[in-house]
Amino acid sequence: MGTIFPHLFEPLQIVDAWQVMNETVEPGNSVVVIDWRADWIGIGIAERLAASGRLVRLAVNGIAAGETLPLYVRDSAVASLHKLGVKVMTYMRLYGSDADSVYLQHIASGEAVVVDSVDTLVLCTGHASVTDLADAIEDLPIEVRIVGDAAAPRTAEEAVYEGFKAGAEI
Repeated sequence: MGTIFPHLFEPLQIVDAWQVMNETVEPGNSVVVIDWRADWIGIGIAERLAASGRLVRLAVNGIAAGETLPLYVRDSAVASLHKLGVKVMTYMRLYGSDADSVYLQHIASGEAVVVDSVDTLVLCTGHASVTDLADAIEDLPIEVRIVGDAAAPRTAEEAVYEGFKAGAEI
């Protein structure tokens, strides 16, 4: 039975943005990208997957895709998504999934939104701090200042600013 309609019996593949970026997974043809932060990661993943010929829906937790980006960056990225045929769904929160559907909730209205016939769900839902270096040198008799993603996940601009401040204080 599984050989006649194999796609009907495959579970929904759930991956994160890093797996897509590092090419450790092969996403299916129909993809929903969940962009919790409405930043560059969701836009970049959606653009990359759409450029490879996949049907992509980008669900953002905000008023616009890339709303946290500078306007000129966001507008250029949104134009690219439009040209690639990416459907952007705003005010969306991930609610759940099953074998081939992704369940979203409209943040403002609370109404359910169902996206059917999905092969892969890509989660762009934040990051974890990377403290390997700080952990490795914590016992050394030196002053250590933790900035950027080692302190907490943040943008490149924030990390550069924190590094600048730490350097200026030395």
